[in-house]
Amino acid sequence: MARLWPGVLLCVFCGVLGCAGTYRAEPSAVGLNAPAYDVVALRWQHRLAHRDVFDYRPQEWASAAIAADGSVYVGSSAQRLLAFQRNGRMRWSFKTQGAVSSKPLIDGDKIYFGADDGVLYALDRHSGRKLFAYPTRAPIINQPRTIGGLVLFTNGENRVYAIDGQTGKWRWQYDREAPEGFTIQGHAGILLHGDLAYTGFSDGVTVALNARTGAVEWAQRLCSDKKQFVDVDSTPVLIKGLLVSACYAGGVYALDPQTGAVRWHVQAESVAHIAADDQQIFYAAPRAGLVALTTHGSESWRQALPNGTPTAPVSVGRYVAVSSTRSGLFIARKDNGALVQYFDPGHGISAPAAVHDETMVLLSNHGRLFAFDIRGN
Repeated sequence: MARLWPGVLLCVFCGVLGCAGTYRAEPSAVGLNAPAYDVVALRWQHRLAHRDVFDYRPQEWASAAIAADGSVYVGSSAQRLLAFQRNGRMRWSFKTQGAVSSKPLIDGDKIYFGADDGVLYALDRHSGRKLFAYPTRAPIINQPRTIGGLVLFTNGENRVYAIDGQTGKWRWQYDREAPEGFTIQGHAGILLHGDLAYTGFSDGVTVALNARTGAVEWAQRLCSDKKQFVDVDSTPVLIKGLLVSACYAGGVYALDPQTGAVRWHVQAESVAHIAADDQQIFYAAPRAGLVALTTHGSESWRQALPNGTPTAPVSVGRYVAVSSTRSGLFIARKDNGALVQYFDPGHGISAPAAVHDETMVLLSNHGRLFAFDIRGN
């Protein structure tokens, strides 16, 4: 089986030299169609990975976890997980054997995260001391989840693991066979709701598992009419009694969370990421741009984006944020999709922004971490 990557820099010199980036641009350059104003303002920045100035399209995949006290935990291609105080001062650094492309999970005094070396790490979040490390044979690129003393996570082998959150001992696992031929790079994370764990696989199937035992509650095949690129790489979301998932070749599907039955389907291409708030569903794709759907599957609006592969959309109060691998961060209004702010760090952004309370954190492809105050909400 082979894997494929899914498919206006305004401040090139700034990105190379590592300055703060560009907040706004001429409206015609990035499609700003409303008066621009600051939803976010830069608080601090820090270099995590040192890239050669001549690196061709470098990429960083990690998103940050933000604690209630404003502490930030984030990894990078430099094979480290770093902890920062709210003011940007580094607290500790933990060395891994592979790049860190996943978003950590803060769980009380512990922090869990996966790395490209296939290891799920558990650390003391205050000191960075290793508590245990559970090895697997494929990269772990999504945020783990915890329930009832278990840590659940997926990896690139089409596998779900459950391990003991205290000891790291194996409890159960669920596997699906990868399809023949090419698949899209990446894999879905886990959504927990009640005692069920929802996730998707590269064979085009979305599954509901008993989170405590691993027993299959139901499995629903999406993109049944497609022959290739049927990957369900988006982590499912729940909204108003619907489980929403996406197939890369076929679009967005709303399912019954209890049975997996398809309620509605919106045809779209290259959908690898979805998000939702309590009113709307958002997805981003290279051709479609940023799109908002109602809970009935009708399109509310769409906003074109420049060339590049967009990240997962992220809710920011009255706004939604999305980044692009070949440009920067775009912030749009949820009610009509109008772009109101643009931030260009140089070299693009491959990882979704992290948002908690009044803080947004994102990592640029050139290895620079930016922390923002959210103030326009």
